[in-house]
Amino acid sequence: MNHIEAFRHYLEIEERRSPGTVRAYVADVQMLRNWLDDEDQQLRPWEKITAADLRGFLASIRPKPHRVHRLLASWFKFWAFLRDVQHLPDIGNPPGEIKRPKLPQRHPKYLETPDISKLLNAAHSDKNPDKGLRNWAFIAFLYGTGARISEVLSLTFDRIGYRDGEPVSVRVIGKGDKERTVPLSGTAQRALMQWLKVRKVDGHPTSSYVWSYLSGPQRGQPFSIRTMQAATTAAAIRAGLDPAKVSPHKMRHSFATALVEQGRSLHEIGTILGHENPATTAIYGRVKAQQLAQAAASLPDVL
Repeated sequence: MNHIEAFRHYLEIEERRSPGTVRAYVADVQMLRNWLDDEDQQLRPWEKITAADLRGFLASIRPKPHRVHRLLASWFKFWAFLRDVQHLPDIGNPPGEIKRPKLPQRHPKYLETPDISKLLNAAHSDKNPDKGLRNWAFIAFLYGTGARISEVLSLTFDRIGYRDGEPVSVRVIGKGDKERTVPLSGTAQRALMQWLKVRKVDGHPTSSYVWSYLSGPQRGQPFSIRTMQAATTAAAIRAGLDPAKVSPHKMRHSFATALVEQGRSLHEIGTILGHENPATTAIYGRVKAQQLAQAAASLPDVL
């Protein structure tokens, strides 16, 4: 097994990374390896690769700043794997020698509360009532918890917390296989309770997944990300919203932005969202600052 395949195995088995993350990391490393081999016409070992080589690759493809950050993150992970897991001698840390370009500030795209209501109503009005209930409950739960779609799809019954017979929280597995408890908002609670009524009657009796197919060959298996993305897009079109601006992940941004507008602290929001870096949550603070600036600009000019 070569080092790249060993890296793939390590990410899948040891770190239990998502398939998408594994594919991205491995592709970034493989792309570099292919370029190096084409340039050198020989197989130079990883120990001989320098920061100058990485800069040469970046200069050849001229990626945008966000892409540079992604490549460097993948390479940094790979070199750490070579050093700490493969124990290659004198491996060094070439990615660590490259300065990351400054990223432009980007405001998160989100839906206002009225548009969320339109989206949910449209999801519920599917011509297939069973799918309508499923899609409404799932999208509402995403919005009502702020959880990532992967966290919701992997939710099992034993991770639901109850009080007086009603669900009040869920324990989700986030990035890095880290668990956190997410309290259920009223929206999330109602959506989950409506879904559980159907799930427990028509769903697979032994499947542990909450959000799973009720019939067909996939019965009992969690919904696929593609299925729920398509359902969200279809609901957006019926609601008269721009489907390019509506996705399961936008529910997470909409949740966080709504909490900011209600005056909740960034620390509280970051804890619910599972952010390890406060800077990640700070983007929602910029949204509020932008709103405050707009509010100030609306003051009648008396001069």
